[in-house]
Amino acid sequence: MIDVSAAVKSAEELDKAVGIIATVVGKLKSKPDLAAQKLGQALGEVTKTLHVVDNAASEFLSLGIDEDALAKNSKLLLEIDGGGLAAEVERGRGHCHIIDQIYLKYLDKWFESVFNTDEYVSVKKVFQELGNADGRLFRDLEEVAFTLQREASVVLDFVVKGEESNARTRVLAAFPALRPLRTTMSKTMQALYSMQREFVEITSAV
Repeated sequence: MIDVSAAVKSAEELDKAVGIIATVVGKLKSKPDLAAQKLGQALGEVTKTLHVVDNAASEFLSLGIDEDALAKNSKLLLEIDGGGLAAEVERGRGHCHIIDQIYLKYLDKWFESVFNTDEYVSVKKVFQELGNADGRLFRDLEEVAFTLQREASVVLDFVVKGEESNARTRVLAAFPALRPLRTTMSKTMQALYSMQREFVEITSAV
């Protein structure tokens, strides 16, 4: 079984951070500001990372779940083995420095004017964490693509040897490890998409 425990932990931390923002975002409606659009942009960087990592896991698992997928989608297997999936994640993931810049320029003063002291400190801490996410949280999630690339190399060796059954078994062996990761990321993305709708409402009220 593959080890994505670090990614699971980072996904859970991101989910907790997003959850903290979700509990207070309704208060921002009391003082609507165009900065809501920038808030959506900042959190969109988190969504980007979660989306590309989830898509990477989905593509890899599809090779074992779909009947005869290894034979029909040999090009996909070759792409993953060759680093295509890792490159896709790198291109599509979010960037924490964008979150940090948006927070300092557009959000900090707005939050301070709306939230009480405890809420403001809590949300500020969250954005400080997200602003440094490239250093660990995003990196741990991005590492999933490299893990799948290594797995694809093993699977490809089985395919080349004509051992398609072993190849399919190897792909499916990753499912138990990837399931909790994908479940957490899906939960976080749903929360982010829900907040995005609120940001549109706040911006429209200005």
